[in-house]
Amino acid sequence: MIQQLVIHQIDVKTAFLNGGLEEELYMKQPEGFVIPGQKKESMQTQEKKVCKLIRSLYGLKQAPKQWHQKFDELVLSFGFRVNEFDKYVYSKFEHEKDVIICLYVDDMLIFGTDLEEREKTKCFSSSKFSMKDMEEADVILDIKIIRNNDSISLSKSHYIKKVLWRFNYNDCSLVATPFDPTYKLTRNSGRPIAQLEYAKVIGCVMYAMTSTRPDIAFAVGKLSRYTSNPSKYHWHTIRRVLKYLKKT
Repeated sequence: MIQQLVIHQIDVKTAFLNGGLEEELYMKQPEGFVIPGQKKESMQTQEKKVCKLIRSLYGLKQAPKQWHQKFDELVLSFGFRVNEFDKYVYSKFEHEKDVIICLYVDDMLIFGTDLEEREKTKCFSSSKFSMKDMEEADVILDIKIIRNNDSISLSKSHYIKKVLWRFNYNDCSLVATPFDPTYKLTRNSGRPIAQLEYAKVIGCVMYAMTSTRPDIAFAVGKLSRYTSNPSKYHWHTIRRVLKYLKKT
């Protein structure tokens, strides 16, 4: 908050369709595109033909890379510099008119100290890609941005509430710590108990851990080792993590 940065959120529509193709790729004609028995010169009705792709599509392995490459080229051409430690962060600092762009797949955050420069960046981006301006950022990637007078904090309380509801732990008892250090976890030698459900819980709490809840990192790190074959003891311990999240 030292620079009083204002954060705006932009959503890029059909981002992967903006990427180019370096290879020559073909695909079958879509279902319903060909009328069986009619072999006219029109491609729409001609049988035994394929479509040549001229741009990237969702589902292609190279689609994310091609999209980022296209975005990277355009942003750099507008005078931004890429962050050497995070290739999805771009910045431009000119005469106290600072702008920072953060990209996550098709979600974009624009930080700026100067309204005019920030709007220029938004206009330039929207002239190249189809975008939805979501105005000042409130929630992105399930992370809520909370502004106070002199600070910005990040919270995932709403996400954690959804996780507790999903696994029926919204009315569970509360504990003060996420892990009991006296409890020894060992490999399960018997049949796994609700393995798929256990993996889902681990995935959900791990997402909370990696962004705003490092306090559960030790417990989640321990429990994730037994995702393939959880026992009732592992379930007992993961329930403690959910109870701790409920309390905090």
